[in-house]
Amino acid sequence: MGVLWAFFRRVKYSTNPVEICEKGVIVIWYLCDCGEQNPTEFARICRQSLSARALKDAFVPTYDRMKRYQGQWHVEQGIAFPDIIFLESEDPDALEQELHTKCPDSRMIRLSSEQKGLFTQLFGEEKHMSLSKGHIRQGQTCVTQGPLQGKEELIRKIDRHKRLARLEVPAGEGYLQMYGGLEILTKD
Repeated sequence: MGVLWAFFRRVKYSTNPVEICEKGVIVIWYLCDCGEQNPTEFARICRQSLSARALKDAFVPTYDRMKRYQGQWHVEQGIAFPDIIFLESEDPDALEQELHTKCPDSRMIRLSSEQKGLFTQLFGEEKHMSLSKGHIRQGQTCVTQGPLQGKEELIRKIDRHKRLARLEVPAGEGYLQMYGGLEILTKD
């Protein structure tokens, strides 16, 4: 009876069965604005200062980008959202309370299950988005490999020289801008 009650008590946060893992626990993702602080440092502070009950994980998603120096192209990592970290929690009430106590200026946005699924597809289990490749045909972008494949509608602008794509992704009630590595191989 206790396990069943815990399952239904947790379902109040989401009715999407995809979010419910094998043990009947729902993991909810939040975006947290870290303000002026370095996002990597802020994620470390959250992991150290928040309880395990409130916080399952805090991470900063990264992406591959190409940089040219010394006459060659090199793959480097960049931070996808310069002032935002992701928080995972199984107890949203405890997370909100503890975060408000420790960092009163921080703001959190809860991601829906669809938004969490999109970010999981983009960043994978490693929380890192690899470089995508594609073509431009008759003015339309067609990504042929990488995490942006099939998600061309998220691309707002492509910088072919820097091999970057500016993306607009849904988050909470609005949209966030982020960058992803995109190499355009051909354009007709």
